[in-house]
Amino acid sequence: MRYTDRSLRILKYAEMEAERTTKIVYPIHLLLGVLLERTSVCAELYINYPNLTEKLNKRVKEIQLDKGDEGFNYDPFTLNISQTTKRVLVHAENQMKRFKQVYLNEGHIVDAIFKVNDKLTRAIIDGLDVSRILEIVSLPRDMVVSLKDYSFPTFPKSGITFRKAKQKDASSLKTFVEKEFGNGWLDSIENGFLQEDIPIFIALDGQGIIGFACFDVVRSKKGLFGPMGTSYSNRIQGIGYTLLHYCLGEMKEIGYEYAVIGEAGPLEFYEKACNALVIPKKFTDHR
Repeated sequence: MRYTDRSLRILKYAEMEAERTTKIVYPIHLLLGVLLERTSVCAELYINYPNLTEKLNKRVKEIQLDKGDEGFNYDPFTLNISQTTKRVLVHAENQMKRFKQVYLNEGHIVDAIFKVNDKLTRAIIDGLDVSRILEIVSLPRDMVVSLKDYSFPTFPKSGITFRKAKQKDASSLKTFVEKEFGNGWLDSIENGFLQEDIPIFIALDGQGIIGFACFDVVRSKKGLFGPMGTSYSNRIQGIGYTLLHYCLGEMKEIGYEYAVIGEAGPLEFYEKACNALVIPKKFTDHR
């Protein structure tokens, strides 16, 4: 299984908390690990739910853990993990695959903690503001990229062609999108092809389209990047990174000072690729 850098740090923090308490990694330690990871949405959770760490630390002492559970080894942990923790991680991996993603992130982990239904996870959830936690960490989030000082990066040579889409590409691109991602993005793709200067870039190999990225196509909103997608078999080759920057470069040329990435799923990808920042959520109360 591939993990994002942030999720690996979360697992390490969880292991540190388990070492300090139960000597076996339980799901509650995963949630404590999220709170110790003070970056991006994890930092936002810590700020918006300031007494959650205290609640969870108290709950570690209260929960009746299975004293006969010696746990078992599970990569990448060095401490043993519980059966419930394994179920959480398997659920997180299945969620990742369901969304055709290739890296397990903090959102998958937190979602799985609350979706695995057994006595240990129910004991964690009891009395917590689950909807708020999921809204901050697990649901897609809007992000913003400053284009004021943006500079177009240099890409290594590859056998892949990147170019602006043309009207003749409309049918093949819609076929590609529907096959790889379903029909949810087809209206946005159609909006792009209705524009005189089509705001869509595509990636092609010898067989045809293997990736695309758009801007100004979702509900015809200006300054909004996306959707973007790469065929599952061609992930982790830098195709999405390149397509993203072709769009950002053109958005800067048009005159946009910021680009908004709507409902981004792999937050860490955009944070690293273009210094995108999650747009904070505002809540009216603190628990």
